[in-house]
Amino acid sequence: MNKDAERRILLQRVFYKDRDLYKIGKFAGIAWFNKFEAKFERDIYAYFADEERREAVEKITLEVSDEKFIDAFNKVFKEEPRYIEIDRFIGEHYYFDVNTGLRLENRQENLKKEIRSALEETGKRGFYFLKAIIELYKEGKWDKAYGGATWADILAKIRELGGEYPAARDVALLKSYKIYYKTGSRRYPTHTIPEEIIPLVEKVLNEMAV
Repeated sequence: MNKDAERRILLQRVFYKDRDLYKIGKFAGIAWFNKFEAKFERDIYAYFADEERREAVEKITLEVSDEKFIDAFNKVFKEEPRYIEIDRFIGEHYYFDVNTGLRLENRQENLKKEIRSALEETGKRGFYFLKAIIELYKEGKWDKAYGGATWADILAKIRELGGEYPAARDVALLKSYKIYYKTGSRRYPTHTIPEEIIPLVEKVLNEMAV
């Protein structure tokens, strides 16, 4: 996954408020954000129009160096406490967790070892659980609002693949390794593998195919 794709995921995952994107753009010195200064400084409820928000993300993604992106990202992140559903990011270029912030680092080799350990502990049940979530992602069947797949869709996909259903312990173990996250809401729960690690998880699954 290239840096641009990783930046887009990071911005979407960590920053929900348009004001945060505005601040990142200003801290990063992107001139485009200057035209919104009066709007955001005057009104605490200010927000971007849909097209402006998309352009803000693209400006931050494409127009600043790693140093400026990371510095602005961390400054805004540290301004207030935040609840982040998926609390870390392990890409090929960037690493983030809620305790240390964002930095330029590839930790995927360590992650690969964690994935293998998790699969060794959960066996076929963990294998088919992760494979089902990834297959649903590739088929465009993740929930449009919350991301991730529903439990019913996962079980149906496991049946289709001829696999075994996961036990509660398997799901808890995968969650402890932070390979899998329960997302969505109480009423509409979903089950997610962080997007940036899907290619690596799939690679390990193929290597350990049962």
